[in-house]
Amino acid sequence: MKIAAIVNRKGQHVESVRETEPLDSAVDVMHRKAIGSVVVHDSGAREILGIVSQTEIVAATAARGGNALKLPVLLFMRKPALFCACQDDAASVMRLMTRERCRHIVVCSASGGIAGVVSLGDLVAALLEEAQLEAGVLRDMARSRLLSVPG
Repeated sequence: MKIAAIVNRKGQHVESVRETEPLDSAVDVMHRKAIGSVVVHDSGAREILGIVSQTEIVAATAARGGNALKLPVLLFMRKPALFCACQDDAASVMRLMTRERCRHIVVCSASGGIAGVVSLGDLVAALLEEAQLEAGVLRDMARSRLLSVPG
């Protein structure tokens, strides 16, 4: 399964914050949208500088307490953000995310723009669905073969 199929199913909208915004802005966006990460971009919204997820928020508050929420997101984001391409295989992207201990990855389109953000959960769900479909096809093939064999 290709990453493009997951992005198409999930949607291409990406939430983001500017690098200078306080961490609590990222927390607010993530809470309101019920998402696990936001992309961090420069002030001109031209370049992705990193990503903030629940992991970075927990690390920030553990290191700096509640004061971390008032500091710029630039101090706590994961940089650089992990990237993959729409044509990448979902299983290989999952291996990369596992190796890098990252639960969200930015997906780049063929033109170099942002196609979306995919979570490890999105990948697990898609690969599980694909495995269930394959198992169903194999089961149906086995049944039809058994029914066609003279008894």
